[in-house]
Amino acid sequence: DFDLFVGLSLWGGPCFPNARAMLDCRHKQACLVRALSVTKFAGDGHGFATQGTEVSVESVTVAKWGNWHCGENKTQIEKSWFAENTSTIEPFYEGDAVRVIIIGQEVRQIKLEGKDWLKSIHHESACFMEVDSELAEDTKRLAKFFGLEIIANDYIVAKDGSKYLLEVNHAPNVTRFPEVWSMYSDAVTEWCQNRE
Repeated sequence: DFDLFVGLSLWGGPCFPNARAMLDCRHKQACLVRALSVTKFAGDGHGFATQGTEVSVESVTVAKWGNWHCGENKTQIEKSWFAENTSTIEPFYEGDAVRVIIIGQEVRQIKLEGKDWLKSIHHESACFMEVDSELAEDTKRLAKFFGLEIIANDYIVAKDGSKYLLEVNHAPNVTRFPEVWSMYSDAVTEWCQNRE
């Protein structure tokens, strides 16, 4: 879809969601770098590994590469790891994985679940939870920064209450939960009506 976003951005006509904003977020690693400069929950210890290098760590760490989401293209490193792809490196945070979704004026939060350290919206136990006001404000800040009308940020809420941004989803899943689909369809309908 990167080429589609390029074409729509060059066309410059009305588009929902904003094509240029999605273009700016489509490359996941570059999007994260931009987001870490804005979020209140950047944390410390982010790094970078070029393709073909050996990574050695003293504590559990996570490497991510590519532009796929949903738990793809990431691995946990405990001692050393050979980077077959250029990757970002970040600390592994123990805690609850959550997603804050904003579509138009609506805000929802989902607790992500999984059988191991990889958590996902697609797991059968993933469910809505009370919205954390700090995470909601942070997500709104990032949506404004990128110009996104639709955004879903993944965070870790650690056992001590510390919060860490993991990634920005510029095209969040709207089919897993009927409530989110309803939010999305309402936002699209409102946008179309306002175009008239």
